[in-house]
Amino acid sequence: MRYNFPMDTRITHCLRWLIDYARTFEDRAPEEIRPRVRRKIKHPMRVLAHVRHILAEERPEPELALAAEIAAILHDTGRFAQLVDRRTADDGGEYDHGEEGARILGESDVLDVLDGHWRAVVIEAVRLHNRAALPDGMDPDARTVTEMVRDADKLDAVRNSINGLLHKELTGRAIKYGITVHPTEVSPDTVRRTRERQLIPYTSMRWSNDFVLFLCAWVHDLHFAYAYNRLIDTGHFEQLLVLLPDQGVFPELKAQLRGDLHRLAGRS
Repeated sequence: MRYNFPMDTRITHCLRWLIDYARTFEDRAPEEIRPRVRRKIKHPMRVLAHVRHILAEERPEPELALAAEIAAILHDTGRFAQLVDRRTADDGGEYDHGEEGARILGESDVLDVLDGHWRAVVIEAVRLHNRAALPDGMDPDARTVTEMVRDADKLDAVRNSINGLLHKELTGRAIKYGITVHPTEVSPDTVRRTRERQLIPYTSMRWSNDFVLFLCAWVHDLHFAYAYNRLIDTGHFEQLLVLLPDQGVFPELKAQLRGDLHRLAGRS
């Protein structure tokens, strides 16, 4: 099976739908919000590119590959109303952009290009792509597609976060959770969870070093070889580690994280 990704008409259909849908929000967004909406229109294209790299390595059946591509394109459908109508990217409270995206897609005819099973797979991937953890008992196809989108989404989030952190500018989650930039401070709970190879909850983050470790801990929530190797080959993981101090507990944590990534990538 070859993966040269011809532009399937179902892919172009979903791309056009997303762009048209997003632009209805861009057109009525306040001027200060429009750049964020435009960035959210570009983001799915980068997620799609990562998913295609995963597919090229994993070589699933064509139906699953198509569902993964469409889920990558549509995964942030619920973000646009959140940004424009709620003026936030915070999923706290009653609004969850994954749930809202699934609802929008379920009420739309955009996924009528897929049969019932694969339509349900895409909607489930959109619903769950932003969850802290995936539930047990998922349909196997839905789990695989969701994991592909989650890996790809994380890779783009790391890239975006590094761009801000290198300029001492917090973006996205960091702003959302009231994180303060500080050269050396770190929360004890973040250190403990890093040592124990656990994911770091948003509620544990207070300092910029917590946020960097939060991103680094994602190595324990990736699923595909491409994602591990991409973090190494782009230098993005090393850029995150360089942002941490070279004193106190940090040399130990950095050595552990670096070793974990290389082991998971099969490079140890």
